[in-house]
Amino acid sequence: AQSFVFATGEQALAIAISLRDGGNILELGDRLTTLMPELEADLPFGLTIEALFRQSTLTEVSVDSFLVNLFQSVGIVMVVMILTLGIRTGFVVASLIPIVMVSTFFVMGQFNIGINQISLAALIIALGLLVDNAIVVVEATIVRRENGQEAVSAAIDAAREMMVPLLISSLTTAAAFTPIALAQSAVGEFAAGIFYVVTIALLLSWVISMTFIPMLTPLVLRVKAKSTGDVGDQNSTFYNTYRSILLSVLRYPALFCISTVAVLMVALYGMRFVPQVFIPASEDPVLSSNLEIHQGSAIERSVALVKDVEAYVSERWLVDQSIGGDQVGITDWATYVGTGGPRFVLGFDPPNANAANSLMLMNLTSADSIDSVITSVENYVFDTHPDAHVQIKRLSNGPPVSYPIEVRVSGPEFSTLFGMVADIKAALWDIDEVTAVKDTWGPQSKKIVIRVDQARALRSGVTSSDIASSLNTGLSGSQMTEFREQGDTIPILLRATRDPERTISRLENLTIFSQSTQAAVPLQQVADIEVAWQPGQIKRRDRERTITIQAQVAQGVTAAEVASKFAPWVESYSSSLARGYSYEIGGETEKSDDATASIGAAIPFAGIAILLLLVIQFDSWRKTIIVVVTIPCGFIGIVAGLLLANSTFGFFTLLGLVSLAGIVINNAIVLLDRIKTEIDTNGRTPREAVISACEQRLRPILLTTATTIGGMIPLWLGGGPMFEPMAIAILFGLLFATVITLLLVPVMYSVLFGIRYSDA
Repeated sequence: AQSFVFATGEQALAIAISLRDGGNILELGDRLTTLMPELEADLPFGLTIEALFRQSTLTEVSVDSFLVNLFQSVGIVMVVMILTLGIRTGFVVASLIPIVMVSTFFVMGQFNIGINQISLAALIIALGLLVDNAIVVVEATIVRRENGQEAVSAAIDAAREMMVPLLISSLTTAAAFTPIALAQSAVGEFAAGIFYVVTIALLLSWVISMTFIPMLTPLVLRVKAKSTGDVGDQNSTFYNTYRSILLSVLRYPALFCISTVAVLMVALYGMRFVPQVFIPASEDPVLSSNLEIHQGSAIERSVALVKDVEAYVSERWLVDQSIGGDQVGITDWATYVGTGGPRFVLGFDPPNANAANSLMLMNLTSADSIDSVITSVENYVFDTHPDAHVQIKRLSNGPPVSYPIEVRVSGPEFSTLFGMVADIKAALWDIDEVTAVKDTWGPQSKKIVIRVDQARALRSGVTSSDIASSLNTGLSGSQMTEFREQGDTIPILLRATRDPERTISRLENLTIFSQSTQAAVPLQQVADIEVAWQPGQIKRRDRERTITIQAQVAQGVTAAEVASKFAPWVESYSSSLARGYSYEIGGETEKSDDATASIGAAIPFAGIAILLLLVIQFDSWRKTIIVVVTIPCGFIGIVAGLLLANSTFGFFTLLGLVSLAGIVINNAIVLLDRIKTEIDTNGRTPREAVISACEQRLRPILLTTATTIGGMIPLWLGGGPMFEPMAIAILFGLLFATVITLLLVPVMYSVLFGIRYSDA
C-alpha cells in the first residue's frame, strides 16, 4: 500500500506498509501525510525520509478520474432523456439516476464493497440499463393516459403490467455477469465487483421504477387523451419508415435470417484481425526494472552494475522538481540489490532474493514519458553491459505476468533440456518483434567438483562427512556459537584466513581433519578435483526439472501477435521431442487461457439461470429460443467497432460482451412481452400484434440504446487502455444489436409461430 525510504548517503532502509482487509488506503495516506513532518523533525542529522511509492496518491487520482467519467455519463444520460422525451417526461426518467446512484453507494457500503475502478466502471455499465426500467414504465403510463385512463390508475396499472417483465429482465442481465463472480481465478476475484455492483444497481432501479416513478408521473406528466382514430407519433415519417422496413423483412424471413448469419460469420472471421491483449498494463507513472547477471556472481558485480545504471538515469532522466514546469523524466527511484524488494502492489511480482538479481523502482513525472524511459535505459544496458539482462515494464492492472512470452520445457537429462532450450531460443530470436530472450536457469557456471575416492579416504581414516566439514570451514566458515547484543543475534564463524588467490593447487593442499583418528591429511590425498560447467541453478515444476524460456516483445507489440507466429513452430517441434520430455506455453497466453477457462466453467450456470428465468416469464420454449438467438448478434458490432477504433480484445472486452448480452436480452424480453399483451389484452391478431408491439417498443428500445451509448462515451475517451475496449464493445455492439433486435425478434417470432406476411 505504501512504501517509504529512510536514507542517508548510499545507505537506505525501505519500509512497506500494507492494509488489513477493509482498510481505507486514502485515509491511511492522509494520516501518513500529517505524520511525516513530525517524523522528519525527530530524525538525527543527515537522515532524511521520502515517500518512494504512495499507492494512496495513485488511487486518489484514479478514483477521481473515474468519478469524473461517472458524473459525465450521468449528465449525458440525463440530457439525452430531456432532449428526446421532453422536459417533463425526461425529468421523471432522469430523476431515477441520482436516487439509484446514492442508494447503490449506500448498499455497497453495507456489503463492504469499496469505491475503485472496477466498481465505478460497473456503475457506468449499469447506467444505461437502469434507466430502461423507468423509460418502459413511463412509456406504458403515457400510452394508457393517451387512451383516456385516469392519471393515478394509469400509473398503477402500468407499474403492475411491467413489474414481472422488468424484474425478469433485470435478473437475466445480472445473471449474465455471474460467471465473473464465480470464476475461480485471480482475474475472477479481481473483477467480481462488477457483478455485485451491477446487480445492486439493477435491483434498486427496479424497486424505484415500481414505486417512486409511478408516484411521480401523475404530478409531473401532462398528457392529452387521443381522439378517436388519432395515431399520434406512430404516423410520423420515422415510424412509417420503420414499419415499411419491418414489413419488408417479415415478407422474406428466410433471406433476412441467412443474411444475418452470413454477417455474423464475417464478424467471426474478422476477429483474427483484432489485436488481443489479456489485461493492458497500468498507466501509473511507475516502472520496475529487473537487472540480472550470471547466477553465482558476487553481489559486488550487481552493485557495480546498479551504480552504473543509476548514474546514467541520473544524468539522462532525473528531473529537478524544485524548478517545476513541464519536465519529462524520473523524479526519484530506489534500488534493491540481492533482496528482490517488497511486493508493494498486488500486480507486482518481485524477483527472487539472489546476489545476481537487482530491482529498480522508478517514479516518473507522467505516463507520457514511460515508453521513452524504457527504450533509453534498455538500450543503454544492452550496449554497455552485454552480459546483463534487463527488463523494464509498467505495473500490472491484473495478475502479475513475469514475461509476455514463456515456454516451459521439462525432462530428466540436462543435455537434452539444454538442447531444447537452445532450439526454442533460436526460434524466438527469428521473430522480429522479440527484443530479448533468457531462461530461468541462466548460463552454466564453472564449478569445482570434489570427487571423493572412498578407498583412499578409508585408508586415511577420513569420511565424506569429515571432508564436507573441513571444506565448509576452510571456504565458507562453520558457525561455532552465537553472540547476542540486545535484540540481535550475531553468528560467530570459524573460517580459515581468506586467501585472495584461490587456485586449484591451494585447494588441493587444504587440510582435511579426521574426527575419528584426529589426524590431518591434504585434500588431494583422498579426493580428485575437477572443473566442470554446471547449471547455475536448477528449478523444478511438479517435481520435474523445468527450464522456462522467457521472451520480451517490442513496445506496441502484443504477446498474442508474437504467440501466433511462434505457435506453428512449437507445434511442429513438439513431434520430435523424446519420450519423457514435454513443453508448456506460459506467460500472458497461459494467464488469458486460465481466466477464460475459469469464466467458461461458470457460463453453464449463468445459461441455466437465464433459461429458467425466461421460461418463468414466457412459459414458452419458442420465445426462449428467440431471446437466445438474438444474443450473438451484438458480436457483429463489437468486431466492427474494435477494428474501426483500432482497439484490442481482452478480458475487459469480454466483460463488455457480457454486458451487451444483458442489454439485448432485456430488449427482447420487453418486446416479446408487449406482443403477448397486444394479443391477450387488446385482442389483436398475432399478425397485427407483432407490428403494433414493435412500434410501441421502438422508442423505449432506442432510448435505452441512446442512454447506454451516451454513458459509454466518457469511459471510451477517458477510461484508459483497460476500460476503453469494454466501452467500445458495448457502444458499437449495441448500435448493431439494437437494429437486429428490432428486426430479428419479430422475424423469429413470425417464423416459430407460423405467421405469414407474404401478402402484406
